[in-house]
Formats: sequence, structure tokens, C-alpha cells
Amino acid sequence: MMLKLKYSLILFLFFVAPLTTLAQTVGEQVHIIQADDTLSTLSEKYLGSSKRYHEIVEATAVKRVEDDSFADIQDVNLIEVGDKLMIPVNYADFAPPPVEEEPDPEAKLKFEGPPPSGKIAFSFWNPAAKRCTYEINIIDVEACLTNSQMCQAKRQIFSLNNVSEPALSPDGDHLAYRGWGAIPDTYSGEPHPYKDCAKPMADPWIQTATTDSTDVRHITGFLEDSHPDWSPDGSRIIFDTARNGDGITRIMFMYADTTGEDPRGPHAEDLRIAGRQPSWAPDNERFVYRGCDLTGNRCGLWIGQARPVFAADTGTNMLNVVVEGSELTHPDWSPISDQIVYQNPVDGNWDIYVINADGTEPRRLTDDNHTEGLPTWNSDGSWIAYLSDAGSSWSIWIMRPDGTEKQLLFAYDGGNYTPFVAVHPYGNRSWIDEQISWSK
Repeated sequence: MMLKLKYSLILFLFFVAPLTTLAQTVGEQVHIIQADDTLSTLSEKYLGSSKRYHEIVEATAVKRVEDDSFADIQDVNLIEVGDKLMIPVNYADFAPPPVEEEPDPEAKLKFEGPPPSGKIAFSFWNPAAKRCTYEINIIDVEACLTNSQMCQAKRQIFSLNNVSEPALSPDGDHLAYRGWGAIPDTYSGEPHPYKDCAKPMADPWIQTATTDSTDVRHITGFLEDSHPDWSPDGSRIIFDTARNGDGITRIMFMYADTTGEDPRGPHAEDLRIAGRQPSWAPDNERFVYRGCDLTGNRCGLWIGQARPVFAADTGTNMLNVVVEGSELTHPDWSPISDQIVYQNPVDGNWDIYVINADGTEPRRLTDDNHTEGLPTWNSDGSWIAYLSDAGSSWSIWIMRPDGTEKQLLFAYDGGNYTPFVAVHPYGNRSWIDEQISWSK
């Protein structure tokens, strides 16, 4: 009996005492938000890097399960004075082992082959009282396939506001995006309805930055520049623009390491192609876009060559039409093959199709009563992400290129696409003016 008591005491000291010490150590890292705090600055202070802020979000979410006095962080840009956070000392020790997690009530698919990974960037209008701005969100695909709590914990909101139409670089480390500029105090003699919305606001042209909002560079120089897309080698950014003021939207490109369109410096390479929503081919030279022939006919999805031409040579870099249809839009070229995904309004309802670049084998991937659009490929061409209004809110879904294994990835928490009042600089924007991007 004495031997059993001694053995039990040893087990108690070995297993229980270290856990108690860890709990006390972690407990000492409680932080109450002060006026100038941000998750990035707290992450830099406590964890040594501003990029580790998601560990604070996850640790706080874990702690909140047992103590609801800790903050419920739904938006990393909306922490408030007085919020109670948990700062992990050793996050690997603090995080609960995955094997002990309760089964997720959201049924997850058993994927054929490796599950998808990487990150997806998208933007929407956030109508919250303290926001009222276009914002870019970046979600971790693996986290969102785990459960909604982990998805929210690793969700990143780009720190510059008044931004949309994001494009992730091939390596996933940088964003190109459209900035809308600072909001004026008045519009048409009345107070501007969004003048007191979230700051800071991005400049009114295409910019690039790292995904953590550092190394911001202004690439183009006009508010009308939109829908950027990185070349596969990361050296160029193609975009569409109505900057000439003649009612025609054209396609141009800039080098990604430019310092901007200073009148005395670099300028956009004009391809003299009228079109919209360009997407690079894997060869770094061709691209697909929405456009028409030189007479304004045979509208649909076309292939062009990223070769600037003189006015006398207009059209010589237009290679061929892929598929005709005046309403076909948002093409995206697979990063590994000659397949192009796009959206098509069928019977008044938007659905997603895929087609070979030579115009053969068009296939319909979605067919229901919901709106599906803004399709984009993942980095190895094995998945497609898209926007859908299925359910109670706009959501990001994924599927295979043959339309199988459809899976809800992220449901918007109140976001939409149209500001309350259609005033400058937004006008009558809607979901169809946006784009989604998926990278490593």
C-alpha cells in the first residue's frame, strides 16, 4: 500500500505540477487593451514579431471558452479599449492538442487526394458603423477547413482601408490592390456620407504591399485603374483602366518593382487592347480578357499577347477569341494548363464554366438558383474558389475543376458589396466589380 501511495504522489508531481506552473505563467500574460494598442504592436512587443498577432487571437479564443470575460475577436482591426486578451508565452504549449478538440458540427468533406491549402484574398464593403469602407480580407484555407473558430482566428484584415480588387502575388507574400483614396468632406455641397469612416485610406490607384501592409508602393497613377493581376513570374502587373476619359476601358501593364507613374519616370505599357479583367497565362506572355474584336463585334473572352504596340499596329497583339458571348466575364487562366474558368449568366442566373484556351470542351460547373461568380484557381490548378450567395450571406466556396467536392469555406459576417449611397468615388459598384485571388 505504501509503495502505491508513493507512486501516485510521484505521478501527481510529475503531471499536475508542471501544468499548474504553465497555467500561472500564461495567466500572467493577460493584457487589457489601451488606447494606442493594436494586435500588431502587441505581437511585436510580446512575441517578437508583428506577424504573429494571430497567435494572440487564437490564444484569446481558447481562453474565452472557459472565461467569457476575454474578448471575442471577430475583426482583428476592431479591438477596443478595455478588451481582455491572452498573450501566449509558449503558444505551442498553450494551444489545446488537436486530438482533444470536440468534433466540429460543420461537416467537412473527405477530400480525394491532399486537401487544398494556401490563402485567399477577397474584398467587400463593411457596413459596420466604425468601418463603412471597402476592406481586403485574407483567409487561411487549411484553417477554414478545420473549423469556423480557427478560420476566424487566422483571418487577416489588411490594415489599409478603402481598398478592393485584391490580387495575391505568386509567392503569396504581396498584394496588388485598387485604392480609392481619401474621402472628401463634402459631395455636391452636402457632407460626404463616408467622410468619417475607417482610416487610414489607401491612395486612389493600384498599389502593392506585403500582406502585413508594409513596403507599400504606388504602381499606377489613376483612380480608374482596376483589376490587377500578377504575371506568373511576379515581374509585371496587368490591369484594365478607363483613364483616358473616352468611355473605353483598355488593358495595360506595369513592372511590379516600379516606383509609380511619375510624369518624368515610368509609365504604363499600353497594349492598345480594349478590354477588361485580364488574367495571365502560365507562359508569362499571353493573357485572357473580356473584350470584342476591333469592330466592336464578336464579344466574349479573348486571348492577347502582353506586347506593347504603336497606334498603327493596334490589334496585332490580339490573338484569338476563346468563346463568344457579350455577358461572359471574369476569366481566370489556370496556372498549370490551358484551361480558363469564367462566369456566365444562364437563364438570368450567374454560373461558373471552364473551357480550354482553344475554345473546346466548355463545361458548366455550377447549376442552381444561386449566384456564383468571381472564380479563381489555386496555385497548382487543382481547385477553384468562387463567390456565392447560397445561404444567409455572401460566402467563399471551393470546388474541383470538374465541379465536384463543393465546400463552403468562409461566410461573410455582415459584409456586402454596395455602399449605402452611390457617391464618388464608388458610384454604383456591386459584387461583379470585385475579384478573388488564391495563392500559396
